[in-house]
Amino acid sequence: MHLQTVFIRFYKSFNFDYLLQVQKENKKENIRYPWDDIDGKFYPYVRIPIDPKVTTIVGANESGKTHLLSAIRKGITGKEIQYEDFCRYS
Repeated sequence: MHLQTVFIRFYKSFNFDYLLQVQKENKKENIRYPWDDIDGKFYPYVRIPIDPKVTTIVGANESGKTHLLSAIRKGITGKEIQYEDFCRYS
């Protein structure tokens, strides 16, 4: 089994505000999925496609590289998820 997409919500730097900023830059509309709503409010997952040919994550300091790897590890193992992992803005 290969990881194809990472869905992250309320985890560290991956939050609703981050998603809105990316969508503005790419001029994309919000795509609503049923699982993006909580009690009638829109809280979308940040969706990150994973290319099977990519072996390195590159980005500026504080851009979320470590947060992405940490989210993947915690999502796969389900271990060590702590209160501090959740976005303080959410």
